[in-house]
Amino acid sequence: MQWLSFKSPQLGDQIILKCMKKKFVLIVFILIAELVAAQKKDSCYAGVYLNKTDFVQNHLSYKINEDIKGDKLKFAFPADLTFELKLVKQDSVMRFKPGTIYGYYECGAVFRYSSGTAINAQEGYYKIEEAKELIIYSCPLLYGSEIFYSLNLTSPIHRLTEKNLENDFKGYPEFINSIRKINRKMEGNLAERSDSGYFQINRIYRETISPGK
Repeated sequence: MQWLSFKSPQLGDQIILKCMKKKFVLIVFILIAELVAAQKKDSCYAGVYLNKTDFVQNHLSYKINEDIKGDKLKFAFPADLTFELKLVKQDSVMRFKPGTIYGYYECGAVFRYSSGTAINAQEGYYKIEEAKELIIYSCPLLYGSEIFYSLNLTSPIHRLTEKNLENDFKGYPEFINSIRKINRKMEGNLAERSDSGYFQINRIYRETISPGK
């Protein structure tokens, strides 16, 4: 009796533990399946930001799901000359001429419209590559691998050059000195990324300008 009373609880605990493990694995599997399903369902939405406020608040208008056959966001041809954006649905087409919207979103990527200047950045849509201390952009359609920046989501977009940074940060000599050093080290490439994939320019900003550095 002593043997039975001693061993039986252990055997019962083992059975309960095995059941709990099976339930845990099942729950994890269900959660993963639901997450994958959700990601697949939300995989490719697109829409436009009608104005500055919508853009800053990430509020989309005329949202479509490009996973649905016939729904598509695209540019009128040729894209680099007209910049006219089209939201195509099975039963309708909405057209947005350049300057009538602030930007657009497609499949996780955010693009901001700029009317452009001859010196800094031509008219076009600029993809946000990083939104931290400085907003970093690219514009492959017009500039290939060249990188741009703005001080925030609504300030003008400029080429990422030492001269432009000097103009924007005249009162921050430590920042400018660090920029000059990295510019010489990288032979004019201020768009260097860290090992973690983030832009070094924002690291320098944090170390030399951000409060509480």
